[in-house]
Amino acid sequence: MAVDKPNHPPRLQRFRAESRRMLHLALPLVAGQFAIIGMGVTDVVIAGHAGTNDLAGVTIGFYAWDLSMLLVFGTMLANSALIGHAYGAGNVAAIRRQFQQAVWLALPLAVFSALAIFGAMHAVRLLDAEPQVTTVAAGYLLPTIGTALLLPFAVCFRTTNEGLGLTRPVMWLNLGAFLVNIPLDYALVMGAFGSPRLGGAGCGWATMISFALLVFAWTLYALFAPALRGYRLWQDFGAPVVRELRAMLALGLPIGLSLLAVGGFFAVLPMLMASLGAVAIAGHAVAITVDTLMLTIPLGVGQAMSVRVAHELGGGNPRGARDVCATGMLLLVGIALLQAGAIIALRHPITALFTRDAAVAELGTMLLLFAAAYRVFDSVQIGAGMALRGYKDTRVASAIDIAAYWLFGLPLCWTLAMGSPWSGGLGVAGFWIGMLAAIGVAALAIAWRLARTSRRHLRAAAPAPGASATQAVGA
Repeated sequence: MAVDKPNHPPRLQRFRAESRRMLHLALPLVAGQFAIIGMGVTDVVIAGHAGTNDLAGVTIGFYAWDLSMLLVFGTMLANSALIGHAYGAGNVAAIRRQFQQAVWLALPLAVFSALAIFGAMHAVRLLDAEPQVTTVAAGYLLPTIGTALLLPFAVCFRTTNEGLGLTRPVMWLNLGAFLVNIPLDYALVMGAFGSPRLGGAGCGWATMISFALLVFAWTLYALFAPALRGYRLWQDFGAPVVRELRAMLALGLPIGLSLLAVGGFFAVLPMLMASLGAVAIAGHAVAITVDTLMLTIPLGVGQAMSVRVAHELGGGNPRGARDVCATGMLLLVGIALLQAGAIIALRHPITALFTRDAAVAELGTMLLLFAAAYRVFDSVQIGAGMALRGYKDTRVASAIDIAAYWLFGLPLCWTLAMGSPWSGGLGVAGFWIGMLAAIGVAALAIAWRLARTSRRHLRAAAPAPGASATQAVGA
């Protein structure tokens, strides 16, 4: 007796359909990510007009803020995957319960965030820098204690919407915060519109006010938005459940540690380059800034992959989750190759936008070639890592990131840049070669983990020997 084969759409058809779904989610996330990065860029640009000490102080303060927040930010990202699984399963009660537990988790994380910034504010005063610079850095960080208290709640609301596939509110609210931040920065830094002239510290106050308005807007949206009305997120607000909080921490802490490991690595590199001179640091800054701006696109696609994988798994469709991964990785590689080509073709005019110094321009132009290659490997790492979040598999990827960057990449960067007893150093190019090696190892290892995890879920869903033809088709 013949058994009908599963009637799956052709591969190209599935790719096109999934690409449309993914880009529908990703494009608003990309725009929202640009807005968040734009807030940091605005701080630097306006502080630069206030003076050199203000620029240096804001730069130091921003890096201290960013590193202090990565662990908390990453931990709260677990909410997106958990909401996504509940959404895929069509379980409204589970969505509501998960949102409420995320709010409970945000409370202790808010206190932790504030204490981290308080510590950073005092730590920057110990740096070997001019007192005027460290004073500005500490002044920048002081109001961001308030920002730190608000950040976990902002991420809670944002990830809830991402998990539900509602990415446009993320875009519009982030863009709103960005547009509010620009005039606030100018007013508080430069003393315009009757405001006090606070210098670089004004950037911190502008950020805090923008975040306060963002959280207020998110709260109103969560309370009254028609798109969320059916979920009744605030109804019968339950007490914290230790088991569910532990599940969030088990999923989120590895994400936070991974972000902290990567962020810390890139924060340390300029310090190690200091002995190579100002030209080396400036040339590196050009290349890494261009790469950071390019990063927003794969981040948006990766976030969309995480949500789509969670939806498919929540709906009991591991085959669909695998298709999401395949589609997302193809999109990311294609986008990365286009980005790399653009960087290579436009490297001279790009460098000219940043500097008029001939030596810096020459070095920056050369380093952009490394940045082009880095973009391809980084996109693979981002896609595979975020897809694993959708699978609720974060520990191995975190361990890979820590090992690849700190145990392998950092020693290699130093050896290649500064030389060894057997050979001379390559200077700042050695750092970038080491970075490429680190991201290459991380990308390949995490992609392998994704393939393995995807196969495991498919095998788990496969019918047992002797199952009916109907069961086989449903698998």
